[in-house]
Amino acid sequence: MDEDLRTRARRALLDTLAAAELDVDEVGDDRWLTMLSGEWKRTIPLLLDLEERTLKVTSLLAGVPDEGHAEVYRILLHKNQRPLPVHFALDDEGDLILTGRVPLAAIDERAADELLGAVLTLSDETFNQVLRAGFASYLDVEQRWRAKNGMPPNPVGEPRHT
Repeated sequence: MDEDLRTRARRALLDTLAAAELDVDEVGDDRWLTMLSGEWKRTIPLLLDLEERTLKVTSLLAGVPDEGHAEVYRILLHKNQRPLPVHFALDDEGDLILTGRVPLAAIDERAADELLGAVLTLSDETFNQVLRAGFASYLDVEQRWRAKNGMPPNPVGEPRHT
């Protein structure tokens, strides 16, 4: 493995994270955890793992759906048709994740920024759809509780306006 390539990729990634003013925790050798913040999905955990030949990214979208599994998976598979460096998958516990790998040779600050942007955009634009399909009963209970207590409705549970 070309150590210069690895060093350049590491530097580009860390410079991009610093430029974005993200808090970053080193959680192992060449492994970092940070949080992105979306408009709808407020916290988007992101694990970045500099492997031998690739940068692996993993982000949790949501836990195992309570219901509507077929619809949730249809939404995610439809989103996977896009030519992005990340795609939806299930982890070993069935949680819904975004994951992807980018060759180290392709990692520069622009590519790292685009990777962060892809995770943020895809998580944010998919989150409410998945919650409505996979956690509808929970959202219904929450909306009733909010109404009973004079609180505004949670916008996630409101019908989507198109």
